[in-house]
Amino acid sequence: MKQNQFEAQFAPLWQRFDALLILEKRSKAQSYASTSPMPDSKTKATIKSGDYEFIRLYRTICQHYALAKQRHYSPALVSRLHEQVIAGHQMLYQHQTHVWSRIYRFFRYTFPIRLRQHANLFWLSLAVFLIPALLMGWACYAQSDMLYSIMPQEQVRMMEYMYDPNNEMIGREASRESDTDLMMFGHYIQNNIGIDFRIYGMGIFAGIGTLLSLLYNGLVIGGVAGHLTGIGFSETFWSFVAGHGSFELTAAVISGAAGLRLAQSLFMPGNFGRLDAFKIAGKQSIELLIGAATMTFIAAFIEAFWSSSTVIPNAVKYVVGVALWIVVIGYLLYAGRSLQLPRQIDGGDYET
Repeated sequence: MKQNQFEAQFAPLWQRFDALLILEKRSKAQSYASTSPMPDSKTKATIKSGDYEFIRLYRTICQHYALAKQRHYSPALVSRLHEQVIAGHQMLYQHQTHVWSRIYRFFRYTFPIRLRQHANLFWLSLAVFLIPALLMGWACYAQSDMLYSIMPQEQVRMMEYMYDPNNEMIGREASRESDTDLMMFGHYIQNNIGIDFRIYGMGIFAGIGTLLSLLYNGLVIGGVAGHLTGIGFSETFWSFVAGHGSFELTAAVISGAAGLRLAQSLFMPGNFGRLDAFKIAGKQSIELLIGAATMTFIAAFIEAFWSSSTVIPNAVKYVVGVALWIVVIGYLLYAGRSLQLPRQIDGGDYET
């Protein structure tokens, strides 16, 4: 890319960053000057909404500065970008951000935007998980013995016992019937988040391990659902999974997308060397994994204290389950829509 094209494409971004610098400096000065007037409501709103944007633009300008040096653009342009990098660094790291504010920004902006940025990996992960689940579910519904092809007989019997309508503790193994809801909460966290981490970690093997993990989990989940429905345990099974399924299943698919992001850096490094591309992919995939693990944590809470309850009518569980699916889908589709990630430069992914 020639320098004039580079400047024409990204000049509005640099100007926006300068404007945010001015707002941040003004806000900081007014916070320390007791006699100075407070910013008006419009300025407050701009600073509050621009805080995350400031961080995002600062990262992008750092990348632009590195590119300008690498491509030997004019000293004037390199100097200008260097000054913006210095000013942004001073403003960013002198400002002490409260931990809760950073957590809010992550779930309000970073996680959903990052997932939509890699939507292609999410859809691939969903297809590898969902298609085998549907096919195996149909097969096990039509022929209940089909489940024994992917699960040992002991596990099949355990599943049947857990969701037997005559079982007083629906969804629990015989060995855990005496456990409290709090103990089951811890058990679900350990088990389900462990699955998410395994799906993600297998991405290091060129993504093949992640794909196989998604495939296997899809076969097992679909097979169990079809088998239990076919033998007449549908009411207990579906009412149990209705509440937490939206969070738990979506988290597994997102974990798969995170693992595939690692593999993508090895095959599609863009303008980076594979080591640098892998480092960038590692950070982005960890962001996806943290979001997925949090969703699994929520699912474990619902599963322990809501799904297993025999007091709540099944109709209420179904209604709540549908509502939670709407919440999850709406969050992933629309959260952080007011902010957009920077465009790719020369085909490379420079958002870190």
